[in-house]
Amino acid sequence: MQRGDLPTTASRPGAGPTAHPVRARDRDWPHHLRTAYASSATVLALALTFDGWDGSLTWWRALLWTSLALGLFAILLPPRTTAGEGWLAVRCLLHTQRVRTDRLVSARFMGTVDRRLLLRDASGGLAAVDVAVLTGNPFLWHELDAGARRARAAGLLPDRRALDELAHAVDTAEAHRLLTSAGLD
Repeated sequence: MQRGDLPTTASRPGAGPTAHPVRARDRDWPHHLRTAYASSATVLALALTFDGWDGSLTWWRALLWTSLALGLFAILLPPRTTAGEGWLAVRCLLHTQRVRTDRLVSARFMGTVDRRLLLRDASGGLAAVDVAVLTGNPFLWHELDAGARRARAAGLLPDRRALDELAHAVDTAEAHRLLTSAGLD
């Protein structure tokens, strides 16, 4: 392992020594993070440049532009989704939603444009996961599906319709990605 490489099974942040390791994560999240940084830095640089050109740049206006750029970054920062054996976590800017996938009692869709899968476990944990994150990351989907199958076998998850619909969407997206990479359209 070279310097700067991350191990593939890092422990969950803030978890104890007996925590299950992270087995899957959103592979597009670093790209979205760089986009959020670049967008907010560009807005800040342009605002400071144009305000400086105009000759009206003061310390309080620079503070105002900086707070505007920080607000833009907070809006653009995507939630970070990770999963492991029996759990799934969605980490937002101010909080983390965790759910035990092997103890799911409910899985249903929310929204039509910004579609999310709302998961609830037996201990009351809630997590809302972007459907595009699950369809774009088959390993995340596998961890969720494996936990949901264990919950179903234990008699906790009575309705799998939302997960079955999502399974079809994940399979379709992955088949399209494989055929495209093979040069077949």
